[in-house]
Amino acid sequence: MRISLFKDKETSLLDQFDAKQRRKTIAFLKGQFALSEYDCDDIYQDSFLTLYENIKSGKLKELTCSVTTYFTSICKNKAMEFLRQNGKQASLDYDISEICDHTFLDAKIESILSLDTEDKVIMEKKEELVRNIVRNLSAPCDDILWGYYRDGYSLKALAEKYDYASESSAKVTKHRCCEKFRVRYNELVKSLF
Repeated sequence: MRISLFKDKETSLLDQFDAKQRRKTIAFLKGQFALSEYDCDDIYQDSFLTLYENIKSGKLKELTCSVTTYFTSICKNKAMEFLRQNGKQASLDYDISEICDHTFLDAKIESILSLDTEDKVIMEKKEELVRNIVRNLSAPCDDILWGYYRDGYSLKALAEKYDYASESSAKVTKHRCCEKFRVRYNELVKSLF
């Protein structure tokens, strides 16, 4: 069931966004998280409300990615929250947490960077690109990303190791660092082609 909350100029744009995103986002959530249609619809609605609130509060003024990418990350986070609340766990293909012991697995690099190619040379360049970007991120991003994705530290362990006030603080920092990584990657990946 669709709920339209908008009564101004944003109505048209948000309704268009909703029409374009609803089916593919729900299909993504069902496939990625193995949730029911009903649960996916609830997550979608909740995510859409969060998007609307973030637009109204001005949080999207300095957005460094597309609104679609931003919205998808809201949906992923809401789905993970839903799974945690229901005592379930998900294994996500897009997560780079399986990078460990300084080795980058070719199969996972593909899903990390969301590029479809079978070219071994490009795969090697992408691997090197990921390593260089993370190495060159300023503190605390380099430590947080290596610690979380390569070394497998939990957010709680990272919070303790790097003196964050809480696990939530480390999570926010990790999220911001991932966004910095994505921005830098998107800038550099174009040079591969």
